[in-house]
Amino acid sequence: MTIMESSPCDTYYFAIGSMMNPQSMRNRRIHPKSSCPAELFGFALRFSGVLGFADAVPAEGSSIHGVLHLVDAETMARLDALEIAYRRVNGQARLYDGTIVTATVYTKEAFTSTQKDNPPQQRYLELLIEGAKHFKVHEKQIKFLENHKCVPRPQPHAFKSFGAAAADAPLMSYEKDVCPFNGRDTPNLRLAVNGKVLEIFVKNVEGTLFKNSLNFYKQFGQRVEMALSRIMYDPKYGCPESVEECTREQSAYIEHNLYHNSEVNTSIDHFQVIGRIHQEYKD
Repeated sequence: MTIMESSPCDTYYFAIGSMMNPQSMRNRRIHPKSSCPAELFGFALRFSGVLGFADAVPAEGSSIHGVLHLVDAETMARLDALEIAYRRVNGQARLYDGTIVTATVYTKEAFTSTQKDNPPQQRYLELLIEGAKHFKVHEKQIKFLENHKCVPRPQPHAFKSFGAAAADAPLMSYEKDVCPFNGRDTPNLRLAVNGKVLEIFVKNVEGTLFKNSLNFYKQFGQRVEMALSRIMYDPKYGCPESVEECTREQSAYIEHNLYHNSEVNTSIDHFQVIGRIHQEYKD
């Protein structure tokens, strides 16, 4: 597999995380001109942060196998908006046919955090493996990922929930009662998930992690099943084309992920269940 010749406005982007996975790329509307496996020199792979996401850490004498994408300027700008917590640096990448190119990679080289580094989630590790196999990344990288410690995917009985809506809670409409309250044009953000409507007042939450999540809802909407199944693609459950294609387990799992993310970005105490919303499940 080789990569096509670039134009002056194109960038070679080296992916080590979810952007190795073709489904994750489609979910984020990332469409490279071409993609191929490659090795990036001068960096080491590390899983860091509370959720254990992949980081490319500058390390002399080390290298990482991943996927080299050729992207245009518009796609690169979209990636920058998605990877707002990182900064881009250049490195030398070698394709498996021996070709050397200068590539850009996201790193937290200058990022200091007091958060504890955790192993990757099983969901995340599986999507990396799926992507690496798809693009025929070097077998030693795939074996490394397959043997890496991870946080197991929770079982349904352990899913966290924001709780049920009160019996007398109003039945709301997504178009009229949820969508207009986006946390950018209004002081409050409303989300619909698993048959309930959540509300949070944006000014009550500090930190960039929560603020960044507003960008995702702007892109993917405030139906959390549709947004998180794309942002946090899980090979086990896939990506439904509509809320009605979600099983009860998948909707509960996505609510669990929203709850867990809210714990991480310290917004959990500010969410309230304010209503119900009609939801049909696949099962």
